[in-house]
Amino acid sequence: MRIVKLDPEPLDAVPYLSAASGGGIEHIELPVHSGKVEGLPAQWEALIVTSDLQGTCQASAIGQERLLGEELAEHLALLLQLEFPKIDPQRVLVLLCGDLYADPNVRGSSGDPLPVLRAFSSQFGSVAGVAGNHDLFSSGEPQQLEQVLFFEHPGIQKAAGMRIAGLGGIMGRADRPNRMPKELFLRELKRLLARKPDLLLLHQGPDKPTLGLRGDAGIRKQLESASDTLVCCGHVHWEQPLAEIGQVQVLNADGRAFILTQA
Repeated sequence: MRIVKLDPEPLDAVPYLSAASGGGIEHIELPVHSGKVEGLPAQWEALIVTSDLQGTCQASAIGQERLLGEELAEHLALLLQLEFPKIDPQRVLVLLCGDLYADPNVRGSSGDPLPVLRAFSSQFGSVAGVAGNHDLFSSGEPQQLEQVLFFEHPGIQKAAGMRIAGLGGIMGRADRPNRMPKELFLRELKRLLARKPDLLLLHQGPDKPTLGLRGDAGIRKQLESASDTLVCCGHVHWEQPLAEIGQVQVLNADGRAFILTQA
């Protein structure tokens, strides 16, 4: 599978509230980009990829705030009807790369992202995902949701007509949630790449120094020797969302959403 086109200008945007770095709340928009991908299995008409949905939206019908990901799921379903009316939502695969919870009053807050997984699984055919370092499940296990493939632990599964691998969380102290010592993280990554997945979902991604893109050099070095695969990640924002590392394409979906249709 290979991305052959990403439209630089957003197709749409979703307004939301987020905790500002200097305190208080800021109003932001999450851009939605369209693109083309080759090699999508026949059972799927599109991929949706997103990550780091760290904000909330006000649901006008009930006057309450809800997670940005809950709003985004409904928004993308409507956007498909308007812009891609021939695409069946049940033939759309959603890829979620973590950090789906937010409290707009507390920057860097952690909490339960299950409502976001539930929202996407109710709108689209299937969902695959990994946890970010701010995702703490408290209201249930994601594996209980129908049509959701969630990698609680590093692994690879044949699903959705392809081999999907997932490695969530970030490198760090093992006594903190969703963190793994760097040596173990890179060893797990190497093991997954050796099995040649079609898709690899990460939360923490590689750097690309030649393009000025931040990330982890150890992850990049593992990807440099890997065979052809599509890696989706987030955690650190890239101004340029798509990069190539050896034979691997990396799509950084931090603070963005992508609708990728068959080329």
